Amino acid sequence: MSVAARLVGAIWLAALAVIGGFTYLQVGGERQRLFDDLERRAGLLGEGLAEAAEPALARGNRQALERLLVKFGQPKQSLAFFDRLGTVQAATPALRPVLSQAQPEVTAALAGKETRRGLKRFGSRPVYLYASPVIRDERVVGALLVALDAEPMVQAEWRLWRDNGIRFLVLVLVLSGIALLIVRISVVQPLTKMARWTKALRRSTAPPPLDIADPGIFGLVAHEVSVMAKSLHRARAAAEEEAALRLVGEALWTEERLKQFVKLRLGGSPLFVVSNREPLSHVWKDGRIEAQHPASGLVTAMEPVMRACGGVWGSAKRKKRATTTASPTRGCGRSATSCTPALSSVPKTGRTTRR
Repeated sequence: MSVAARLVGAIWLAALAVIGGFTYLQVGGERQRLFDDLERRAGLLGEGLAEAAEPALARGNRQALERLLVKFGQPKQSLAFFDRLGTVQAATPALRPVLSQAQPEVTAALAGKETRRGLKRFGSRPVYLYASPVIRDERVVGALLVALDAEPMVQAEWRLWRDNGIRFLVLVLVLSGIALLIVRISVVQPLTKMARWTKALRRSTAPPPLDIADPGIFGLVAHEVSVMAKSLHRARAAAEEEAALRLVGEALWTEERLKQFVKLRLGGSPLFVVSNREPLSHVWKDGRIEAQHPASGLVTAMEPVMRACGGVWGSAKRKKRATTTASPTRGCGRSATSCTPALSSVPKTGRTTRR
């Protein structure tokens, strides 16, 4: 999976988690608000109807109950009245076919002398039921049932999910487009440019210096690639030059070739050079000692060799007690930091060039 696909997938998952979580909380809050509204409406309507229907239920006057149904009954607001035994006395036409499903709430309200309320589904439609006993002189004379249509609550929840789903799609599409654009500008284009530059280098051409627009991301990589490419270009040029010289029967001693030659001959042993002249002259000048390169053909010839191959170069003079001064040289990753002893005590490891 590519970087862009992983990035877009992460954006989708993050947006889905955030928007889904907030939508769930929003839907829960909206459901509770609508439920409280239905409960409040049913309670106000039930308390008013119970007071108005109390005399009619006590006398068993169905005509008075029918008038109450006509007055307060609405398409999304169904009513029903029951006697103290749970028998239907009057009910709106929309509620009559499903009264059997509401009978348990009415029976519980009559038996417990307390109001029963809650959501219930009649067929495919959700309904909020409010069943309350009608009490007169501390005696139950009947019951009242209020059924409010709860479909608007379900529709409101669906609208919230739908609207937030559309917001989610719009958000992830916009963020994905921006992310892909940033990846293309900041990642794909610099890598493509680096690949073209490397390809041009492989074709033995000398490309211009690698220029990265945003050095914060690929600056270090571009620098290392440039340094490696320069080293490769120099090595290739040296190899081509040496091959050309071999074709014409000449041999060119380069620093690298001399280093490898000494390494093969000595087998890793240290190189000591002892001569009658120091590689450096120590002169007292202005109250301090200064190191100067002497004008000597020996120094001129041997110093580049020692710097290329490394080792210790000292000078020895034949006196009663011979002493040797040494000068460390650099090359082949080795440098000597201590002086060699007299000529007669030079270690026999390695080879000694005496002049």
